[in-house]
Amino acid sequence: MSRTNGYRGVSRAAAAKHYDVSDDFFRIWLGPSLAYASALWDGEDDTLEKAQLRKTDYLLGQAGVRQGSRVLDVGCGYGGEMQRMVADYDVESVMGITLSEASVAWTRNLAIPRVDVRCENWADHRPAHPYDAILCVEAMEHFARPGMSGRAKVRGYREFFTRAREWLAPEGRLVVQTITWGHRFPMDLDLLRGLYLASQVYPECNPSYLGELQAASDGLFDLVAVRNDFDHYGRTLQCWLANLESDYDRAVELVGRRRTDDFRTCMTTAVRVFEEGWFYLHRLTFRPVPRPVGPARRFLVNNVIGRDSLPTPKLLHRRPGAI
Repeated sequence: MSRTNGYRGVSRAAAAKHYDVSDDFFRIWLGPSLAYASALWDGEDDTLEKAQLRKTDYLLGQAGVRQGSRVLDVGCGYGGEMQRMVADYDVESVMGITLSEASVAWTRNLAIPRVDVRCENWADHRPAHPYDAILCVEAMEHFARPGMSGRAKVRGYREFFTRAREWLAPEGRLVVQTITWGHRFPMDLDLLRGLYLASQVYPECNPSYLGELQAASDGLFDLVAVRNDFDHYGRTLQCWLANLESDYDRAVELVGRRRTDDFRTCMTTAVRVFEEGWFYLHRLTFRPVPRPVGPARRFLVNNVIGRDSLPTPKLLHRRPGAI
C-alpha cells in the first residue's frame, strides 16, 4: 500500500491509451532506438540516432553511472537507456518501471542481462537496496493532470523527490529530463486547437514549471546542473515528422488514419511551441542534501535576516575618537 495520499500521477488506462498503441507504429517515426524523448544535437550534420545516443550518454554521465552502479529508470520506455547502461557502462543492475504494458513486454523480449522491468507506479516502488543513480526521462510530465493547482502539483512532485532521496545512496544522483511550461501562450486559435488535441492524445498529462520542481525539491536535493534545450526538441520533432511522412501509408495501416493524423498534428504543433519557447525542455541534475529539511522559509531569510534588520555591534555606536 502506498503512503501517498495525494495524486499518484497518470492512470494505467490513460498510459495505455497513448503508449500501448502499436510498437511498429512508434518504430516508424521514432526510429530504431525507439527513444521517445528529445535528443541532444550537435551540429548541422548530426543524425537522430547519434543525437539520441548523445542524450543518453549525457544523462548517464550526469547521473554518475559507472561500472558496478545500481540504477533505477523511472518511465523506462523501450529500454534504450537500460541497454546502454549494461552494454557500455557495465552496471551491476538496472530496475525499470513504467505504466505501459507494451513497453514492459518489448523490453523483456530484449532479454537484457541484469535488467528487471516492471509495470509499476513510482508511488508503489519499494527498492530492495539503495540506488547509485535514478533517471527520470520525460516521465514527470505524467505526474500531474490538467486542472491541478500549482500547490497540488508541488505536493505531488515533493512526494516523488522524497521517495527518490530515500532510494538513493548518499552520493547518488537524480537526473530528470522533462518538458516544462515556458512563456505564456499567445491567443492563437490554431495553437489552442493543437494543444486541445494534444490533451486527448496525451491524456492526464500536465508539465511542470521549473519553479515548481525547485520548490518541490527544496531541502531534499541541491539542483547542481540545469540545461534548457527546447530548440533540441523542435529539431527532434521535425525528424519524427519526416519519418512519419515517409511511411505514412504504413502508419495508417497499423493504427488508422485518424490516430495517425492526430499524432502528426500534435507533433506539428509541438514543433512550433518548442521553437518559439512556449514549452521548454529541461535537463536537471539533483544531488541529495546530507540531511533533509523542510522547504526554506524565505520570509525569514529575506526579511528577518536582511541587512537592515541585523543586530548592530555596540562598538559601532561609540562616539568618534572613543576608546
